[in-house]
Amino acid sequence: MKELKIVSVLAVLVLSLVVIEMKSNAHSLKVGDISFTSMKSTTSDGFSITTAVKLPPRTKIRFTDSEWNGNHFGFDESDILWETGNDTINANSEIKFTNLNSTPSVSIGSVYGSMRISKKEDAIFAYTGNERTPMKILAACANDEFGFGTLINTSLTKGTTALLFQ
Repeated sequence: MKELKIVSVLAVLVLSLVVIEMKSNAHSLKVGDISFTSMKSTTSDGFSITTAVKLPPRTKIRFTDSEWNGNHFGFDESDILWETGNDTINANSEIKFTNLNSTPSVSIGSVYGSMRISKKEDAIFAYTGNERTPMKILAACANDEFGFGTLINTSLTKGTTALLFQ
């Protein structure tokens, strides 16, 4: 009986830690909490974002240049995962992603994967959740209006949270 109580207490502790981690991670981010400030498709593809809020340690944000179809992202493009690192990132911080098509790097945290940005008709979406089915789309940018696919069901607004860089 005593062993059952110990196992029960341990199970509750583990479950509590999982819930706390989920609440403190990127799940609380919302549209506009980050915004794109640049997008370039050259020999060293890259982009920059600015934070509008503090990002907690170990926040994970995904980026894809796949088109959005109103329900999920396509399967024809690439994705990267950004982990912010062990420190809080303050609001109004600029983060630069560089060399995405070769040896990706980021100015804060770590980046996994690679991305090749086309010179025309391409977009980048920032989001939380799974690779193709996001929990929350945070922001987007494109070098051509057709690059987005569509903005239906994203909660993004062209010109504010979905920017066009030409």
